[in-house]
Amino acid sequence: MDQVPPDPVTAIVFRSVRSSSERSAARRLLVDSGIPPAAIPNAGDTVLYGLWDLATRTGQGLVGVAATQPPDAGGSVELCGVAIRGDLRHRGLGLRLVTEVADALRAEGATRLGVRLESDHGPAAALLTRAVFAAATDADGQSAGTGAVWRYLAL
Repeated sequence: MDQVPPDPVTAIVFRSVRSSSERSAARRLLVDSGIPPAAIPNAGDTVLYGLWDLATRTGQGLVGVAATQPPDAGGSVELCGVAIRGDLRHRGLGLRLVTEVADALRAEGATRLGVRLESDHGPAAALLTRAVFAAATDADGQSAGTGAVWRYLAL
């Protein structure tokens, strides 16, 4: 039996999440995708970016979201979570979202995008590998003694 490729996703745009209703929808998508609420710090400290499908009905346009922290004094930004709507996974939207976030942060002057993973295996690690994130070493001072795996992307 031949596998039918998924319908292409068209009319997708990247922009920051702005209104309180958009922030609520973004947080729901993150939590529904398995990102623990504790991983997404205080709303005032979290920067949310989204992928929006302009061809859908109002309220269903958010197809992906990424949460970051503001840059630290050295220009490093932590990526706290990435989520793509379940019915649209495996279509390259996760990679597009991470790439767009990196481009936006680079334009704002950030120098490094880092992410902490619970494991160096699984879909999140695979996505970061495709997005050319490198593993942080103990010499970077980030992974030593934390039990977590850090990946980073130089911007």
